[in-house]
Amino acid sequence: MARPNSTRVTEFILLGFTSRRDIQLLLFGVFLPIYLLGLLGNLCLAILIRAERSLHTPMYYFLSHLALMDLCSCSTVAPKMLLGLLKGHDTTPIPACALQMFFFAAASDAECCLLAAMAYDRYAAICRPLHYGTAMPRRLCRLLVVVSYAAGAASGAIHSSMAFRLPFCGPHILDHFFCDIPPVLALACANTDLNQLLLFAVCGAIQSVTLVAIMASYGMILCTVGRAGSQKAVSTCGSHLTAVGVLYGTLIFMYLRPDGTYAPQTDKMASVFYTVVIPTLNPAIYSLRNADVKQAVRRRFAKERCRPCCF
Repeated sequence: MARPNSTRVTEFILLGFTSRRDIQLLLFGVFLPIYLLGLLGNLCLAILIRAERSLHTPMYYFLSHLALMDLCSCSTVAPKMLLGLLKGHDTTPIPACALQMFFFAAASDAECCLLAAMAYDRYAAICRPLHYGTAMPRRLCRLLVVVSYAAGAASGAIHSSMAFRLPFCGPHILDHFFCDIPPVLALACANTDLNQLLLFAVCGAIQSVTLVAIMASYGMILCTVGRAGSQKAVSTCGSHLTAVGVLYGTLIFMYLRPDGTYAPQTDKMASVFYTVVIPTLNPAIYSLRNADVKQAVRRRFAKERCRPCCF
């Protein structure tokens, strides 16, 4: 429902998690190492994949871009969140809020598309190994990455432009720790039915199509490896599906439910998972259990140890 017209808002006050100073500092001490670990893990993974020729395969090509998306996702939200916890309060101008919404929405939806591409790649490698080269040519890999980025950018542009075309005339207190779509729409003093419809349509289409593709790919993979009796492959698929389940579960919970059912404190806790925790866990889930990555890390360290001996 539209609110009475008043002074136009130029910035939002972010309430964050709590007003208690001791809990703010405690959360800062918890989230800072998690963010730094995610930043370091994803950055190192992306650099390692680009530097090591043995990792120049479709699977690791997609994984390097997934790491870049995780870097973008957590770096769009976490620094601002940590600054607010450290200062005890935080504000954000409307243009900065719109920019944060765009980059986060774009990174989240692009990541969903990349996960679907990775699932198809694993299906082609495990279920059709003799035709893998023709099923995943370099041109197709690049196309899938470009489509993922384009879908994410389109989604981010739609949501941010449609949200910030609305008037914000008070109150200007955002009950969240970053400019997420639902809490921003709740502050608009105009009808948001079109925005809610777009949220269901765009996010629903991207998340449902990619989730179906992921589940179908891993379903066929599990059937294949189950017949072969490969417990290691089943375990790896299980860890990947767990990561996908946590990501999609939180995204669906946040964005694909009816307007008016949002609970600020519950939503903040859910948001922490897909903004900070999941980007930190992804490098470990998708790579550290992988023998190829471990061997590449050993070779890289061996080269660094041998380098002084060459002088």
